[in-house]
Amino acid sequence: MAISKAPEPPKPEQPTRKVSEKKIQQFISQGGSPTAKNRMDQDIPDEMKSIKLIMTATEMETIKQLRDKRPRSRSRKITISVHDWVIEAIQEKIEREKKKYSLTSI
Repeated sequence: MAISKAPEPPKPEQPTRKVSEKKIQQFISQGGSPTAKNRMDQDIPDEMKSIKLIMTATEMETIKQLRDKRPRSRSRKITISVHDWVIEAIQEKIEREKKKYSLTSI
């Protein structure tokens, strides 16, 4: 049977220097520059957001009926999706409200 060398005992950790509470507070109050740009400084005009839309089954059925009544264009073989129909309705509502309240683009 082979005899192996005994493992070395772990070395003691280097003692950490104690920093006074006063120096810690000075460092904190000194401040610094932010690591990321402020969101207001960024120019992202059309950042996408997602929302959850809840509606009744009757409202959904009405949307589907209205969507199906829309005449199909020659280039579009399938009807518009419910999602696209809702987005289009929201955009139309926004335009009406902007005109009503004389609101310019944000």
